[in-house]
Amino acid sequence: MTLDDHAKQLGGLVGNFQSLEFMLRSFLFLQNGAPEGKDIYSFRVGESLPVSELTNWDSLGELIRKFNEEVNKYDLAKIDKEIVEIRDALAHGRVSACDPSDNLRLLKFDRPRNNQVKVLFNEAMTESWFVSQKKRVADAIQLVSKAMEVICVVKVEQKNEKI
Repeated sequence: MTLDDHAKQLGGLVGNFQSLEFMLRSFLFLQNGAPEGKDIYSFRVGESLPVSELTNWDSLGELIRKFNEEVNKYDLAKIDKEIVEIRDALAHGRVSACDPSDNLRLLKFDRPRNNQVKVLFNEAMTESWFVSQKKRVADAIQLVSKAMEVICVVKVEQKNEKI
Protein backbone atom coordinates (compact mmCIF):
# COMPACT_ATOMS: atom_id res chain seq x y z
CA MET A 1 0.00 0.00 0.00
CA THR A 2 1.38 3.43 -0.90
CA LEU A 3 1.64 6.20 1.66
CA ASP A 4 -1.17 8.04 -0.15
CA ASP A 5 -3.38 4.94 0.12
CA HIS A 6 -2.43 4.64 3.79
CA ALA A 7 -3.39 8.26 4.41
CA LYS A 8 -6.78 7.79 2.70
CA GLN A 9 -7.51 4.60 4.63
CA LEU A 10 -6.46 6.22 7.91
CA GLY A 11 -8.62 9.26 7.18
CA GLY A 12 -11.60 6.99 6.53
CA LEU A 13 -11.09 5.13 9.80
CA VAL A 14 -10.62 8.30 11.85
CA GLY A 15 -13.70 9.80 10.17
CA ASN A 16 -15.73 6.72 11.12
CA PHE A 17 -14.60 7.03 14.74
CA GLN A 18 -15.56 10.72 14.78
CA SER A 19 -18.98 9.86 13.35
CA LEU A 20 -19.47 7.10 15.92
CA GLU A 21 -18.60 9.43 18.79
CA PHE A 22 -21.00 12.13 17.59
CA MET A 23 -23.78 9.56 17.03
CA LEU A 24 -23.28 8.22 20.56
CA ARG A 25 -23.34 11.74 21.99
CA SER A 26 -26.50 12.58 20.03
CA PHE A 27 -28.19 9.35 21.16
CA LEU A 28 -27.35 10.00 24.83
CA PHE A 29 -28.33 13.66 24.50
CA LEU A 30 -31.77 12.63 23.22
CA GLN A 31 -32.17 9.99 25.96
CA ASN A 32 -31.61 12.64 28.60
CA GLY A 33 -34.34 14.89 27.21
CA ALA A 34 -32.59 17.28 24.86
CA PRO A 35 -33.30 20.78 26.17
CA GLU A 36 -34.54 23.52 23.91
CA GLY A 37 -31.76 25.93 23.20
CA LYS A 38 -29.35 27.55 20.86
CA ASP A 39 -27.75 25.64 17.99
CA ILE A 40 -24.29 24.47 19.19
CA TYR A 41 -22.80 25.47 15.84
CA SER A 42 -23.75 29.11 16.42
CA PHE A 43 -21.45 29.58 19.43
CA ARG A 44 -18.27 31.53 18.84
CA VAL A 45 -14.89 30.64 20.30
CA GLY A 46 -14.78 31.87 23.90
CA GLU A 47 -18.54 31.66 24.51
CA SER A 48 -19.90 29.33 27.19
CA LEU A 49 -22.69 26.81 26.99
CA PRO A 50 -24.08 24.24 29.43
CA VAL A 51 -22.45 20.86 29.89
CA SER A 52 -24.44 18.13 28.15
CA GLU A 53 -23.84 14.78 26.48
CA LEU A 54 -22.70 16.77 23.44
CA THR A 55 -20.19 18.91 25.32
CA ASN A 56 -18.88 16.81 28.22
CA TRP A 57 -15.47 15.17 28.30
CA ASP A 58 -16.65 11.55 28.30
CA SER A 59 -14.23 9.25 26.50
CA LEU A 60 -15.35 6.95 23.71
CA GLY A 61 -15.21 4.07 26.20
CA GLU A 62 -17.51 5.92 28.61
CA LEU A 63 -19.94 6.81 25.80
CA ILE A 64 -20.09 3.17 24.70
CA ARG A 65 -20.66 2.04 28.31
CA LYS A 66 -23.58 4.48 28.68
CA PHE A 67 -25.02 3.46 25.30
CA ASN A 68 -24.78 -0.24 26.13
CA GLU A 69 -26.54 0.34 29.48
CA GLU A 70 -29.39 2.16 27.73
CA VAL A 71 -29.90 -0.35 24.88
CA ASN A 72 -29.78 -3.24 27.35
CA LYS A 73 -33.13 -1.96 28.73
CA TYR A 74 -34.66 -2.52 25.28
CA ASP A 75 -32.91 -5.81 24.47
CA LEU A 76 -31.00 -4.22 21.57
CA ALA A 77 -27.51 -5.07 20.30
CA LYS A 78 -24.58 -3.55 22.16
CA ILE A 79 -21.36 -2.07 20.80
CA ASP A 80 -18.25 -4.17 21.36
CA LYS A 81 -16.17 -2.10 23.77
CA GLU A 82 -12.97 -3.60 22.28
CA ILE A 83 -13.37 -1.04 19.49
CA VAL A 84 -11.94 1.54 21.92
CA GLU A 85 -8.54 -0.20 21.81
CA ILE A 86 -8.22 0.65 18.11
CA ARG A 87 -9.19 4.29 18.64
CA ASP A 88 -6.78 4.60 21.55
CA ALA A 89 -3.96 2.98 19.57
CA LEU A 90 -4.56 5.45 16.73
CA ALA A 91 -4.55 8.37 19.17
CA HIS A 92 -1.66 7.33 21.41
CA GLY A 93 0.30 4.72 19.47
CA ARG A 94 3.45 4.79 17.37
CA VAL A 95 3.34 4.25 13.61
CA SER A 96 6.42 3.15 11.70
CA ALA A 97 7.89 0.49 9.41
CA CYS A 98 11.26 -1.26 9.37
CA ASP A 99 11.57 -0.74 5.63
CA PRO A 100 9.98 1.95 3.42
CA SER A 101 8.39 -0.76 1.27
CA ASP A 102 6.69 -2.44 4.28
CA ASN A 103 3.19 -1.66 5.50
CA LEU A 104 3.22 0.73 8.41
CA ARG A 105 2.69 -0.88 11.81
CA LEU A 106 0.73 0.55 14.74
CA LEU A 107 2.16 -0.08 18.22
CA LYS A 108 0.84 1.05 21.58
CA PHE A 109 2.56 0.59 24.91
CA ASP A 110 1.30 0.58 28.50
CA ARG A 111 2.53 3.04 31.11
CA PRO A 112 6.04 2.19 32.33
CA ARG A 113 6.38 0.07 35.47
CA ASN A 114 9.78 -0.73 36.94
CA ASN A 115 11.41 0.74 33.85
CA GLN A 116 9.51 -1.71 31.58
CA VAL A 117 6.50 -1.35 29.27
CA LYS A 118 4.03 -3.93 27.99
CA VAL A 119 2.97 -3.99 24.36
CA LEU A 120 -0.78 -3.32 24.29
CA PHE A 121 -1.31 -3.15 20.53
CA ASN A 122 0.73 -4.34 17.55
CA GLU A 123 -0.92 -4.50 14.11
CA ALA A 124 0.25 -4.16 10.53
CA MET A 125 -1.86 -1.43 8.95
CA THR A 126 -2.63 -3.32 5.74
CA GLU A 127 -5.47 -2.48 3.39
CA SER A 128 -7.45 -5.47 4.68
CA TRP A 129 -6.86 -4.34 8.29
CA PHE A 130 -8.21 -0.87 7.47
CA VAL A 131 -11.23 -2.32 5.64
CA SER A 132 -11.99 -4.60 8.59
CA GLN A 133 -11.66 -1.83 11.20
CA LYS A 134 -13.73 0.64 9.17
CA LYS A 135 -16.45 -2.00 8.90
CA ARG A 136 -16.39 -2.62 12.66
CA VAL A 137 -16.86 1.09 13.34
CA ALA A 138 -19.50 1.47 10.60
CA ASP A 139 -21.40 -1.47 12.11
CA ALA A 140 -21.28 0.27 15.51
CA ILE A 141 -22.68 3.44 13.90
CA GLN A 142 -25.54 1.35 12.48
CA LEU A 143 -26.28 -0.03 15.96
CA VAL A 144 -26.61 3.52 17.29
CA SER A 145 -28.82 4.53 14.37
CA LYS A 146 -31.08 1.50 14.92
CA ALA A 147 -31.26 2.19 18.66
CA MET A 148 -32.26 5.80 17.96
CA GLU A 149 -35.12 4.62 15.75
CA VAL A 150 -36.40 1.91 18.10
CA ILE A 151 -36.08 3.78 21.38
CA CYS A 152 -37.53 7.01 20.00
CA VAL A 153 -40.59 5.09 18.74
CA VAL A 154 -41.00 3.36 22.12
CA LYS A 155 -40.74 6.66 24.00
CA VAL A 156 -43.27 8.36 21.69
CA GLU A 157 -45.68 5.44 22.19
CA GLN A 158 -45.22 5.70 25.97
CA LYS A 159 -45.98 9.44 25.87
CA ASN A 160 -49.08 8.83 23.73
CA GLU A 161 -50.36 6.22 26.21
CA LYS A 162 -50.16 8.82 29.01
CA ILE A 163 -52.26 11.32 27.04
